[in-house]
Amino acid sequence: MSAVMTTQSLFPMDEPPADAGERDQMRLRQIQLFNWGTFQGLLRLNIAEQGYLFVGPSGSGKSTVLDAHASLTTPPKWVDFNVAAREAEKRSKDRNLLTYVRGAWAQQTTDSGEYASQFLRSDTTWTAVAETYRDGNGRVVVLAQVLWVRGKSTSLSDVKRLYLVLERELDLQELQFFPEHDFDVRRFKFDLPDAFVRDEFSAYQERFRRLLGIESERALRLLHKTQAAKNLGDLNEFMRDFMLEQPETFKLAEKLVDQFAELNEAHRAVVSARQQIETLKPAQEEAQEREKARLSKNELDELSAGVDKYKEQTRKRLLDEAVAEQQTDLAGMVHEAARLDGVEKNEFAKLRSLQDQRSGMGGSLLEDLSAQLEAAETTRHKRVAKRETVHAACGILGWAPPDSAVWFTRRKDAARTALHEADSKREQQADKTYKLRKQSDEVAAQFQQVVTEVKSLERQRSNIPARMLAVRERMAHALGIAEERLPFVGELIEVRKDEAPWRGAIERVLNGFAQSLLVEDRHYAQVAAYLNETNVGERVVYFRTMSQASAPRSPSQNSLILKLNFANAPQADWVKDELKSHFDYDCAETVHAFRAASRAITREGQVKHNSTRHEKNDRHRVDDPSRWVLGFDNAAKLAHFKEEAHRLSQQIEDLRKALEAAKTEESTERERLKAYTQLANTEWDEVDVNSAIGSIDALKERIDREKAARPDLARLDDDIKSQETLHNRARRACSDYLGRMSAEKLKLQDLQRRIETLRPELLMVELTPFQRRGLDERYARYLPDMTWETLDNATTQVVRGINIDEREASQRILQLENSIERRLADFVRLWPADSGGLDPKMASAPDFFAKLMRLETDGLPKYEQRFLELLRDQSAQNLTMLQTQLDQERKAIRDRMTLVNESLATAPFGPNTHLVIETQEKLLEDVVAFKQTLKSALSNMLTTNAKEAEQRFEVISSLVKRLASQETADKNWRALVLDVRQHVEFVARELNEFGKEVEVYRSGAGKSGGQRQKLAATCLAAALRYQLGGQDRALPRFSTVFLDEAFDKADAEFTTMAMNIFKTFGFQMVVATPLKSVMTLEPFIGGACFIHIKDRKTSCAIPIDYDIQAKRLLLTTGTDDVEEAADA
Repeated sequence: MSAVMTTQSLFPMDEPPADAGERDQMRLRQIQLFNWGTFQGLLRLNIAEQGYLFVGPSGSGKSTVLDAHASLTTPPKWVDFNVAAREAEKRSKDRNLLTYVRGAWAQQTTDSGEYASQFLRSDTTWTAVAETYRDGNGRVVVLAQVLWVRGKSTSLSDVKRLYLVLERELDLQELQFFPEHDFDVRRFKFDLPDAFVRDEFSAYQERFRRLLGIESERALRLLHKTQAAKNLGDLNEFMRDFMLEQPETFKLAEKLVDQFAELNEAHRAVVSARQQIETLKPAQEEAQEREKARLSKNELDELSAGVDKYKEQTRKRLLDEAVAEQQTDLAGMVHEAARLDGVEKNEFAKLRSLQDQRSGMGGSLLEDLSAQLEAAETTRHKRVAKRETVHAACGILGWAPPDSAVWFTRRKDAARTALHEADSKREQQADKTYKLRKQSDEVAAQFQQVVTEVKSLERQRSNIPARMLAVRERMAHALGIAEERLPFVGELIEVRKDEAPWRGAIERVLNGFAQSLLVEDRHYAQVAAYLNETNVGERVVYFRTMSQASAPRSPSQNSLILKLNFANAPQADWVKDELKSHFDYDCAETVHAFRAASRAITREGQVKHNSTRHEKNDRHRVDDPSRWVLGFDNAAKLAHFKEEAHRLSQQIEDLRKALEAAKTEESTERERLKAYTQLANTEWDEVDVNSAIGSIDALKERIDREKAARPDLARLDDDIKSQETLHNRARRACSDYLGRMSAEKLKLQDLQRRIETLRPELLMVELTPFQRRGLDERYARYLPDMTWETLDNATTQVVRGINIDEREASQRILQLENSIERRLADFVRLWPADSGGLDPKMASAPDFFAKLMRLETDGLPKYEQRFLELLRDQSAQNLTMLQTQLDQERKAIRDRMTLVNESLATAPFGPNTHLVIETQEKLLEDVVAFKQTLKSALSNMLTTNAKEAEQRFEVISSLVKRLASQETADKNWRALVLDVRQHVEFVARELNEFGKEVEVYRSGAGKSGGQRQKLAATCLAAALRYQLGGQDRALPRFSTVFLDEAFDKADAEFTTMAMNIFKTFGFQMVVATPLKSVMTLEPFIGGACFIHIKDRKTSCAIPIDYDIQAKRLLLTTGTDDVEEAADA
């Protein structure tokens, strides 16, 4: 260590104190730096007890020395390095412990275009900082820290740190043992046994604060703030944060929140009892309604049991009435039938007489010829019809109709030949149609599948098949789990766009794994039970995502894993580990690389699983997007399926047209086959119309000759026709009436047969009065004028009505039982301890209703009494204490300001002026509302009215809930209403020696730079005196105050005034300043050094002699010469 150190002893270490009254003050006497920032090696700076100056240009390293002091004395949560250089900027990250340990001196652009810090110490290195404090009685306290970082790490988290406190002098060279033993912390016990060593700042600060006389941690923050006094900012924030302690109202609020639990528990007991009653009471009422419904159903069951007996007995009565009526009607019909029979016989006798007369005049011959003519006409009609059929068949076949027996025979032979050939052609046509229909069905099914996929892809962004998404959707809905909590692996990974040529092969390898569900451990039991009990219709693979026992190895250089992107999801790390463990396949560019790898894939889709098992699955193209399941976005797959849907729809249309054409061709062929069949099955005699016409003409001519030879026959024929009409009329009347009479007889027989088939067992059983009365009413309601014929219909309606009423009653009973059991189940679920192991079923309902009675008569009144007592006693006490403390804290602020003003009165702020800090009340809306809430919560404390007590509890509960809330808005509200420091505004008034106001300072805003620094210095001095001086000491025990370029914007007069203020309060000032302020600051120090940086990366300190008597620095040369000497 000594080989690389430079030691600068600027002042003797044993100077006597300037004033015997300052002997108890701890003052900084030495700073030691080893490898801190741009200071290489060891630097010792002996600090004069009267004060010290660090002089030098910007960027030379002055703030670096002061930041070393901050790192020793300021809690890490508050440390802000190089703050003086940033004006109003907030905390910066350009300087931190790592940059100081490494010795960062610049940032440069790398070959990749990024910015990288340049370090003096880039390998394993260590840093040490120490400050020596001494009082006038010779007591020594040394604060030190050791920092180290291994390797070439540039991470702040890799910087290790130890804090040391000693009550003797320490030379940093004594720490050489630490790096020599590879930074073994245990060596401090052996090599530095008298040192207090800790790795936490809290224990370290408690130790050094006690030794240095620093009473509170807030004083350390104020000392750190002092380094940039020009950045004081708002006066109110400064007074609240540094001058005043956090009020006790926060602890009282915490106590209120903690103790509210007992009151809340009592309230919950009341609410629980009420809710139990509210849960069981409706169940009890429903149980009563259930009993009424059961009674109604029993009555309906009784009616239903009597329907068959009622119907059979009613049918017997109605049939007996119908038989008697039918027998009466038949007796009258017998006489009418005899009369009609006599009329028919008389008319027939007259007709027979005329017919006999005609036969004697030659009428038989004409009748025979007429019969022949009628037969010839019939033959002609048949042949005409047959000929038209043959002509139509010839038209279908495109043949001319045959007009002779020879041509007909030729056409018939041709038709038979065609029929023989048609069987083969018909089979071919049927086979073609079948294939087209089958192909059409297959394409339609494919189209439907594609449409299903398109709809699924449009609903969400997943590439997983729609059928698997449907399985997940049903399961998530059944289990009440959000679908995103059950992701498929494929939804969490995608192939990088720049690796698109490999996507098909990667998809082929990961296809099965990608369609696996990931189930968090907390959902595992639910999912396992659901899949075990449910037939989901698909093959489902799922993984229980538990933390890995050991981290998988890193993927190979050409691994497919490196070609993937991963979603920002809780399961992403698990998926990465699983891929590393089971899918670390090399992406082989060549077959040679494929053969050489232990596991690999090629772009063409060949997979090498291990040294022996290889696979190439070409059932689908490797670049077929429809098979892809990976990715965060399905736009490509959606476009592919839409294109496929368009192609299939066009194919369906083409097949439809082809099938229509085949059907048309098949229909045409059937028509031709029918025509062939008709021709083949027809004879010439069946279509020879001409010969039939010749026969008809000959018979007509013969009949005309016969009639001309017998002129009287015509008159006689007219008489016969007239008599035939009369006879037919009489015959039909008699026949019709006999038919009616027969029908009536059949009716009578049917009635008698129906009586015989009645069931005697039903006729013999008597109905109960209730059944008789109830069924009479129901039958009369559906069919008032009932006959035996309408009885069945009426019975159907009655039975339907009874069944409907029974079903409604049963459903109502079931609904009531389900509702009762749900309410009982709710009771068991919500209050298992109060259920006493009862089963929430109807059998246990009486036990639950017994509990209800006990709750109504005993439980609820007892709970309400305890709640009212706690509400009256406990909450009132805490609220009263909080309300009182708010008032006391406001008074305490005024009292503290009195002490601060006493300090300010001793320090001039301007010529013959001093500052006074006053407090003014702020009427904040939230604070006023909070106080009103407290008042409302304390009102009606002695009430026994349940409604008023509930309202008061709601006020308290709402207040406590907001006080306990961790929401940002509520935390801000709590900080506002409880922090009495924010209820007042601090105003600094500048008064002259007569107490007359000269100027008002409401904050640092709006003032010039010098005015802000002047206000900052005065307030800081008063604050430091208040925080460090206590009330029983004339001077603060700890007196060292660091200022970093505090007076760069102030004139000499103000600088002198500010330094006088700090000196008046008894502080040792250590100031970093530019050269322009040196002459003004000289009288207030006892030594100085010039900080210089060489080559913009290595700093050093050059001592400047100081004339104690003249209180001036002995600058024998200019600053340029000093810098040249430093470079030399």
